[in-house]
Amino acid sequence: MHDESTYRQRRTAWWASGIGAAALVAVAALGGCSSSPPGLVESADKKCDTITDRFTGDLAYGKTLGSDDLTKIRKRNTLIRDLRKEIKELPQPDSTADRTALNTWLGKLDAYAKELYTMHSTIPNLKPGMELLVAMTANIVKDSAEEAGAAAKKAGLHSCAHVKRWEYLVPD
Repeated sequence: MHDESTYRQRRTAWWASGIGAAALVAVAALGGCSSSPPGLVESADKKCDTITDRFTGDLAYGKTLGSDDLTKIRKRNTLIRDLRKEIKELPQPDSTADRTALNTWLGKLDAYAKELYTMHSTIPNLKPGMELLVAMTANIVKDSAEEAGAAAKKAGLHSCAHVKRWEYLVPD
């Protein structure tokens, strides 16, 4: 009789823990869905699509970076800063984790814009033989764009995570 009672208690405890685990999985799955206010992700991704179109279109670089690209770099910087400003003005996510992820992305966008500014400021001061400095500066900007893309992905953004072509130079 004692063994039957122990068996029932274990079976009930196992069943209850299974229900509890299932409930936790369901809550985690629902929590994993963006709790961002309606339109935040869509608005950000739409703006990022426009930026990518511009960066690969009229603001695309050629095979090298030089003084001919200063206007493109300045316009790119303006687009990134405008994106950051517009997203900050939208209603923010409710959860602390989602707000943190969004703010991390916005910080990475700011860092990217600062690197674009640095590159814009460096190019006019170059002298012959300083091509390595341009390459290093361009690589820093590329790395900064990739960091912004990774942060966008963590924030639940889709198009904003696709930054691979933002700093693309046409190969030789």
